Amino acid sequence: MDDYILFEPSVKPLYEKNNEDYWFLFKNNKLMVFKEEEKSIIPRWNDVENLNISLYGTQYMGAYCGYNCYCGEIIDDIYEECIDFMDLRTLSKSVDEDTYLLASKANLLLNWLKLNQYCGVCGSKMYRKDSPSERAMICSNCGNATWPRTSPAIIVAVTKDDKLLLAKNGQFSNRMYGVISGFVEYGETFEDCVKREVYEEVGIKVKNIKYFGSQPWPYPNSMMIGFIAEYLDGDIKVDGEEIIHADWFSKEEIPGMYKKSFSIGSQLIEWFLKDK
Repeated sequence: MDDYILFEPSVKPLYEKNNEDYWFLFKNNKLMVFKEEEKSIIPRWNDVENLNISLYGTQYMGAYCGYNCYCGEIIDDIYEECIDFMDLRTLSKSVDEDTYLLASKANLLLNWLKLNQYCGVCGSKMYRKDSPSERAMICSNCGNATWPRTSPAIIVAVTKDDKLLLAKNGQFSNRMYGVISGFVEYGETFEDCVKREVYEEVGIKVKNIKYFGSQPWPYPNSMMIGFIAEYLDGDIKVDGEEIIHADWFSKEEIPGMYKKSFSIGSQLIEWFLKDK
């Protein structure tokens, strides 16, 4: 496949085995990488074979740029000097966005497997069904099925004239400022969620809500749906629980207030600074 679609999701291998096929391997929720100066390198098939390690929960993810991608959990302890284990937040600082998203997908698939070992209806053992078109866990007793799920959440940049609304979350004392975000409730549209979350957290109303973009967010299994919106009415009044401070900031004030990355929250702030 050409570069129109870089990643082809699949339950069964799409291409012949290749020594350059990717392996996203985790131990204690941290990804195994080869360290090369400031870079983190994802192991390939040949690397894993040479390490001769025991794996469980292995799954085929799909193919990236024509190379198969697999994920799994590592059983053995590994003490090679060139190998490191990184949580996904740390990984994001040393790999490109495509690699980070693939690692996130691997982590999501492995966590889905671990969280569905027993049926939520009858408590019986679940088994994995990997048909060519379906990835599912099936109850061995009652037949209840569960599929990989993602939890939608909104994230929104709210502007007022030439200023951007930024807030500080009290649950993360080491974090800097960011834009407003929150999970979508059952039966709620994304736009209604934007209105509710902004109003609940900082007490203002918004208008002209427009789609910005989306990003998988594996903390633990979210899909962030990004929006931009404009101030409509009200004065800032933080909830005092989730948000401890919020205000309007100009382009000149914002640099240094947030952590620049390829997260969609950072992208929204960059949009304001560069394009608004």
